[in-house]
Amino acid sequence: MKRKLIVLGALAVLVVLGLTACTIFMSLPEAVIEAVPQMGPAPLEVTFDISKSKGQVYTLDFGDGSPTTSGTDFTAPIVHTYGDPGDYVATLTVEDTRGNTDTATVTIKVQYPPLMAVLDVTVQTPPYTFAFDASGSVGEIDRYVLYFGDGDFIAGDWATATWPVYHTYPAQTESYVATLWIEDIYGQDDSTMEVVETPAP
Repeated sequence: MKRKLIVLGALAVLVVLGLTACTIFMSLPEAVIEAVPQMGPAPLEVTFDISKSKGQVYTLDFGDGSPTTSGTDFTAPIVHTYGDPGDYVATLTVEDTRGNTDTATVTIKVQYPPLMAVLDVTVQTPPYTFAFDASGSVGEIDRYVLYFGDGDFIAGDWATATWPVYHTYPAQTESYVATLWIEDIYGQDDSTMEVVETPAP
């Protein structure tokens, strides 16, 4: 009887060791995330590749406060657009059937888009009237102010602006400094100046 108990005990130990070995050598989940591009001006569309990950279920947090995305298909690219400039840490969490998890992160740097004020000024007839054209300005422009340099100005929403605009100066043979100021949807601004010379009569 004693020998039987010893044998049963040995078998139990072997079973435990076998289960432990299986647990150790079974592959654990692995999170691998790649993003293209990782840097660029807003709005920035980023494609995430998680196909090298190992696991049963994934959850991807984009890091910008938008809803997370989850699924079981690791092969399909995941596309997300970052609307505002800033640094965002996207976090991938992979889980297996036993509840084990692994995480990986990638940082996305969203830059302010280019902003440049451009003002073209051409003389018209009569000789004190000039055409001002700001349509060549670059950026996600929200609003503008155009100062003609003689105390007069116009301002408004960029989306409803019509160029060119015309302005007549009150004096002949004078110099005026016209200034165009623009602001984009992110609060960034830029300006440019042009000297306007009214011709002699």
